[in-house]
Amino acid sequence: MGYYYSFRPFAYACRGFLRSGFLSTTFLLAQAPDILRFIPGRYREDNLHQIDLYNPHSMPLELSGWLLVTREYSVRLPSGLVLQPGQQLRIGKTIGDFRLEKYPDFLIRFPEDQGGAYVVLLDERGRARRGLYLAPLPQVLFLPDSGVNITQEGKRIPFYVPSETAPIWEYVQWEPDPITGVVKMGGVWRYTVADAKKEARLYAPVRFLLLIAAYERGVVHLTWEVEGREPCMGYELQRQGEDRMWVRIARFPCPYPGPNRVRMEYYDPTAREGSTYRYRLLYESPPALRMESVTAEVKCIKAHPPLQIAAQPGYLRLRLAQRQPLKIRLLDAHFAERLRIYDGWLNEGVENVFVWDTQRVPDGCWLVIWTPGRRYWFSLCAR
Repeated sequence: MGYYYSFRPFAYACRGFLRSGFLSTTFLLAQAPDILRFIPGRYREDNLHQIDLYNPHSMPLELSGWLLVTREYSVRLPSGLVLQPGQQLRIGKTIGDFRLEKYPDFLIRFPEDQGGAYVVLLDERGRARRGLYLAPLPQVLFLPDSGVNITQEGKRIPFYVPSETAPIWEYVQWEPDPITGVVKMGGVWRYTVADAKKEARLYAPVRFLLLIAAYERGVVHLTWEVEGREPCMGYELQRQGEDRMWVRIARFPCPYPGPNRVRMEYYDPTAREGSTYRYRLLYESPPALRMESVTAEVKCIKAHPPLQIAAQPGYLRLRLAQRQPLKIRLLDAHFAERLRIYDGWLNEGVENVFVWDTQRVPDGCWLVIWTPGRRYWFSLCAR
């Protein structure tokens, strides 16, 4: 097996420090990274395993030669591995920044069958620096553990994992079914699952709904709905242009927590005609929580009106410029609802025809079409 790295921005910083010659003098060796997320999974049976390390300090951390040990394996971290301030490293079986399946200094362990799960970091001198113990229910005391890591070159590295009395340990009571792991948010451990989108839906203080973008009269008009679930500072609207980079174009305060949705809108006057843009809403609470909306794409070209409608008693022909949900209702002359014609999503570029029996509903006078952005009224009765 060969080396397989996919380290993101910290890899470039690491190379810079190595070139500069300051590697041995600029790192805060007395500190250790935090363990931010631990999803044990069943390493030999599935691909759920995941560990996130995070540098909360103001100085880079060098992790060259450190050992990361769990009940199921040990791995020696590679030479030159550096975690910059505020940087996060995801270690996984087949995904992440550091992929265990392709790494040579990795060794499967066959420990005694014990409840719970743990992850511990030991520095190059074998000192335990940080540990997280997922204690099973009912509480099972953690016994000392030891083993040997064997590198690709055949070097034997013995290690010792201290008992639960050591000050390095953090404890979380944990039931492995159906919860798959834990994540630390705001200094509090919470249960989580091995799916970032599901995790965000569980814990994000806001929920985004129905982002719609349309190019109208030289500007992009955006509308969306948002729900407040917990107090938070704010979220942002981002745009991606032809350079494929996401850029923040506006920031909004979080709505007050409650059961009602808040409808929002924004006009982007900086969009250029002829270009294609993508928009999204983003809530981020580093280092663990990130919530994105569905992406809305819009082409800034002069287009047909948002709705093309031909209507007469008993008949409606409708064509949309953009896929969106609609509600279509038939009202009488006193604006009382007589017929629910449609309620759902319609695709753009398709002619939609709706027919109803005027003998059964003879008093239909107003046709009302609700879209996420506005309401359209059409008269069907003589004035």
